[in-house]
Amino acid sequence: MFTSIVRRALPVAIALAFSASAAAQTVSAPQLGAPGKISFDARGMPTIQAQSDNDVAFLQGYAHAQARFFQMDLTRRQVSGTLAALVGQSQLANDVQARTLGLRRAAERSWAAMSDDTRGWIAAYASGVNHWLATNPLPLEYAALDLTRADAWTPVDTLCVGKGLAYQLSFDLDIDATIQLGAYQQAGEAGGFDGTALFFGDVHRSAPADDRVTVPGFEPGAGKSAATPKAAAAPTLGRIDPVTIDLARAYRASIAGNPLFEKALAGRDTPIGSNEWVVSGSLTASGKPILSNDPHLGLSLSPVFMEQHLSSAEKRDGRAMDVTGVTVPGAPGVIQGCNQTVCWGTTTNSLDVTDVFQETLRLNSFGLPVAIVHDGADEPLQWILQSYYVNRMDGTPDNVVRDESIGYANGALTLVVPRRNNGPIVQIDSANAQGLSIAYTGFGATQEIESFRRINRASNLDEFRDALTYFDFGSQNFAYADTAGNIAYFTSAEAPVRTDLQTKGAPGGGRPPWLIRDGSGALGHDWMPVAHPQPNQATPFEILPADEMPFVVNPQSGYFANANNDPIGFSLDNNPLNQLRPGGGLYYLDWGGASSLRMGRIDREIQAFKSAGHKITPADMQALQANTKALDAELLLPHLFAAYDHATAADAPAPLAQLAASANVAEAIERLRAWDYSTPTGIAQGYDAGDNPLALPQPGQAEIDASVAATLWASWRSHALRDTVDATLTQAGLGDHLPGAGLAFNGLKFVLDNFDALGGKSASGLSFFASAESDDAATQRDIVLLNSLRESLDALGSDAFAPAFAGSTNLADYRWGRLHRIVFDHPLGGPFSAPGQNGIPSPYGFTDLAEGLPGIARDGAWETVNVGNYDLRADAANGFMFGSGSARRFVGEMSATIGATEVIPGGNSGVLGSPNYVDQLPLWLTGHYHDLPIPASAAIAASVTTLNFQP
Repeated sequence: MFTSIVRRALPVAIALAFSASAAAQTVSAPQLGAPGKISFDARGMPTIQAQSDNDVAFLQGYAHAQARFFQMDLTRRQVSGTLAALVGQSQLANDVQARTLGLRRAAERSWAAMSDDTRGWIAAYASGVNHWLATNPLPLEYAALDLTRADAWTPVDTLCVGKGLAYQLSFDLDIDATIQLGAYQQAGEAGGFDGTALFFGDVHRSAPADDRVTVPGFEPGAGKSAATPKAAAAPTLGRIDPVTIDLARAYRASIAGNPLFEKALAGRDTPIGSNEWVVSGSLTASGKPILSNDPHLGLSLSPVFMEQHLSSAEKRDGRAMDVTGVTVPGAPGVIQGCNQTVCWGTTTNSLDVTDVFQETLRLNSFGLPVAIVHDGADEPLQWILQSYYVNRMDGTPDNVVRDESIGYANGALTLVVPRRNNGPIVQIDSANAQGLSIAYTGFGATQEIESFRRINRASNLDEFRDALTYFDFGSQNFAYADTAGNIAYFTSAEAPVRTDLQTKGAPGGGRPPWLIRDGSGALGHDWMPVAHPQPNQATPFEILPADEMPFVVNPQSGYFANANNDPIGFSLDNNPLNQLRPGGGLYYLDWGGASSLRMGRIDREIQAFKSAGHKITPADMQALQANTKALDAELLLPHLFAAYDHATAADAPAPLAQLAASANVAEAIERLRAWDYSTPTGIAQGYDAGDNPLALPQPGQAEIDASVAATLWASWRSHALRDTVDATLTQAGLGDHLPGAGLAFNGLKFVLDNFDALGGKSASGLSFFASAESDDAATQRDIVLLNSLRESLDALGSDAFAPAFAGSTNLADYRWGRLHRIVFDHPLGGPFSAPGQNGIPSPYGFTDLAEGLPGIARDGAWETVNVGNYDLRADAANGFMFGSGSARRFVGEMSATIGATEVIPGGNSGVLGSPNYVDQLPLWLTGHYHDLPIPASAAIAASVTTLNFQP
């Protein structure tokens, strides 16, 4: 990210030697109420023991800062809009947008609303961070940035870290959907087709590619497919106002390239992820529940999570605290893990908690907005003045100066709309007195950190469920299991009720919540005032009650699973607005279109265990987490096989038969038919599930064959998307408005699955399989599919893939591991990354696969359980790399003493030179785990280093 300064870090990095800490040290800490200690095991995982929760928090802050302070500093600054003061001018524009958004303002609201007890806990954590800062040198990265000091940690910084993580998992924008729908409507008017149906019915579908759900039957009417493919092709909707589109385009341009908005701009095509499933004792060999969880986040160095064990002697409700798992550097407590009776995990739940409003503005004589106009009356805006600072990085230590280039019109003045949950005005059109504002539940005084504090001590299902009433935004699917044999699934966070959906039974003006909404009040788009307050509610608007949020306790099936899919099936009929609430009004959770393929694979595998009468073990669940079988291929390839069968029939049309006559096409089809849909690397340098990471084996023939098939599938699918969806839209004048690749895949699968029912066309009436070589629709389809295969084989032997395959036309050379690779990036690159970057090697031995092929080869593919998402439109050797995946893999069996294993992608230390910097990465790459001791006594028995703290 900041490659210009990497080489300045190198001398410092080289100077750092690998060294072991002394067996025991004593640290003076007057802030403590009693002695405490931190014991480290060989993986650098701390076990923290103290007499009170606040003392544990102090020591946790110290341990986090010791291992991860630079990561913590980056995170708080990115969220707060002060990153330029750390890393320089390049981040100034991003700081402006972060300040405008206002997550730090939201963190300050949360701080003010907390109980004194929780504020004391967080303040103790901050004190521990600052004690480390005051008594230790800064991490290496600061020398590279010409900095000798860092700002003290504050409690609000901790809340910024929490807000930032929840934001990344829940914030979305209605910008791209509005821009694209407007373009589709305009193109349809010009081309004589239904642009709205093309958008909603074909290539931006709500319905997922697979129909497995987490809680079948939860909502009456949900979980059903449309009666006909066209039944829910297009809602009644007027044309999008050009002024609205211009505002959306201008705002999009202003935030493009800002990592804080990357997921929001990608919208529903973002490869969000996480897997969880829990099987009850009725299905396991031990008779005890097993919980499995692997949340998917960006894979970088340092990892998102750090393992820690927290043990407090303070008794609350008669119990001390002993909890272990993964933590978020910058915040106290355990975010996923186990105490002595309960384990929990999470996946992201798609819940629409963000609305963008088009506002009418009242301007002052200087042209600056002072109010919005709502229901004909002026509602004043709040003004906030901003100042920005930049690290000059000119060789002068600590040369951080105020930037004078930002004026009122470009970031020095933030405008807040109280009506929008204190959300900001983000775009202004002074000429038309119009603007865009954002309403988001995360802008409120939310208390999710209180939720995790209570979860850490929960001893049973009721206490766990009560703790979730404090989880206000960053919606998660919580998986629960306990030693009493209970399993449970809960969706969490507060879902705002829209006035029009509740009172009119339809979107006001025909504009659903996933498009930019009207801010005037005329269409009823506002969030409703509170009418039925819910326990521990934070959002100052009406929200869905807990019993309307998807959940299940001890399901009759004996298991549940979730992988970010639609949990109850509200989107399966492609209409997320046709379910009703029990007391009236529309039941709305989200637009839909979330991932379904990982869920489909997980559900099929568990069902197979049940059907075979196989009693499930933890090893089975670990193997399922490592599963790399591509369900997308299993669902789509039958159409390619049918096309080939048509082409090889005796009466096949000549243009079709000619395609099948190619020896390479025939061989590719043969390989794909024999494929088991697994996606191994197929190379000796590749990391595959089950390999010995210290002595990677030579691949066997079966692995090589599967690897080749994986490459053939990925390349064909890429060309098929471009030859069908992309070509059709480009021909219609929409080449600049293509759907994300995942949505394009859903659209292609939809038109293929429903080819006959749609008369060989799509829901909009357009054909996705245009070919001048035949008048017959089925023949056109098969020509396009087989021609895409021929093109893909030609491409693999071309210069674009020469770094991987050296121009070979021998299909056996097309090993998946030559394409599917990952670099674990550090913001400063160079030796901090794995492999090293910018010509600077990693001191840990990880190297690029080959010249021109950066990264480490690993198995997995797009939306496999062991996920490795890449660009589905990739057309070159480095286009199939991935950068997100399992941030933690965990499997726990709920025996009397819980048996658990886990692994993180890297190591617990963020200090370059530490033996724990990437020591778990070989395990993670090959699907292995380490034991996770649940009682603190077992963790302490494995310790190799101790820090004793004396007040």
